Amino acid sequence: PDPASIRHRENPAFKTLKMKLKIIIAGGGLSGLGAAIALRQKGHDVTVLESASRLAEVGAGIQIPPNSTRVLKEYGIYDEILKYVVWPKSIQIRRYATGEILDRTHLHPRLSQVYGFPYLLIHRADYQRILCQYAEKLGAKVLLNSPVDSVDEAGPSVKLVNGDVLTGDLIVGADGIKSRTRASILGSENPEPVDSPDCAYRAVISREAMLKDPETAALMDDVNCNCWIGEQGHIMAYPIDNGQAYNVVMPHPGKATLGKWNEPGDLNEMRQNYKTYDPVIRKVLEKVESVLKWKLAEMPPLPRWLSNNGRVVLIGDAAHATVPYLAQGAAMSIEDGAALAECLDLADSIDMLPVVLKAFEEVRKPRCETIQSVSRGNGDVWHLPDGPAQVERDSKMGKGLREQEEEEAEEKLDSNSNRWSDGSFQPWLFGYDTVSETRTFVKKRLSPSL
Repeated sequence: PDPASIRHRENPAFKTLKMKLKIIIAGGGLSGLGAAIALRQKGHDVTVLESASRLAEVGAGIQIPPNSTRVLKEYGIYDEILKYVVWPKSIQIRRYATGEILDRTHLHPRLSQVYGFPYLLIHRADYQRILCQYAEKLGAKVLLNSPVDSVDEAGPSVKLVNGDVLTGDLIVGADGIKSRTRASILGSENPEPVDSPDCAYRAVISREAMLKDPETAALMDDVNCNCWIGEQGHIMAYPIDNGQAYNVVMPHPGKATLGKWNEPGDLNEMRQNYKTYDPVIRKVLEKVESVLKWKLAEMPPLPRWLSNNGRVVLIGDAAHATVPYLAQGAAMSIEDGAALAECLDLADSIDMLPVVLKAFEEVRKPRCETIQSVSRGNGDVWHLPDGPAQVERDSKMGKGLREQEEEEAEEKLDSNSNRWSDGSFQPWLFGYDTVSETRTFVKKRLSPSL
């Protein structure tokens, strides 16, 4: 079926509340803005504090898998999102030196048919802008140039760098891997981010530049995510911006500043890092005019996502930053916001906040930590050095691809080291219904209290 016509639950916007909370969200990225939408739709008073002076997300692509597309549809912004997306047919895993396709995960139309929702590609700036505009349209206040200095769970209150203090019923820490909220509520228990040895270049190339060469034009017009996997690094590339630009992300061993998204990279160094790669993708890299780099890191499993009094909660990268080798970081953040709103919906007094937020942690933490682990494992598999293990990996992927091309493969996926195509993992990942799963879990968990 056409995903635009897929039936979904009625959006429960502005329903009658048991109680209306004053909620302050630290962070105006995807997790904070997504949560603002979910919480406003439940009728809460929402203020988002964003440190940047304007929401100009640095340019790069982002993948929206079915588990988050489902949430966006429930929010009512699916049709707006569709104006800016690309619909990839598949994710193609390629051998780095030759471009040979080792494995393929079918995306469109298969995922819509199987899970009811599609896999989309979008420019991050478009994604953030749509979320922000919709949050404000619903009545959330988004305050720019408002960096958080610290959080006091006793208030609970947020102190800004300029000295202003805002007090609410609940503080949501959506302030990223270097979260001040997390530092405030965990104190000596707050772990340092786990530094990956890698950083990633990222670049966006115009459609016009891509079309000047037949080989690069083929990548632009054959709409797939292509991933060249090689020793200690890979290149993930795909069209974005409604087909008007080509996005390239290049993880590799290197240094960059943690938490900084717009650090300039060196073009010659970038090209040198991938000099042994497929000549076609090297042609693409020759078209890059400027490159940014960012440090890859993750959070270790936290002891808890809540303050001791249950009035401050962490979501998104502040709670579970992950390396990007499963393309699920943003999707987990979007799921978090929807789950948080459902949990709060089941509280009928402020005294119940610690109970429902503990249930939020219990329903979200295992899923997010599994995804962190699988993402890390994907990177290990993709970045194997030249040698017997890499040859064996390529052989297994090639065998899986041949089997998948057979007619029955569309109906049943077997075990696969490419976890996107794994028969048991893919349904768990893409088929997840955040709202339904959260409500079922929390009601069961709270049944003595409700």
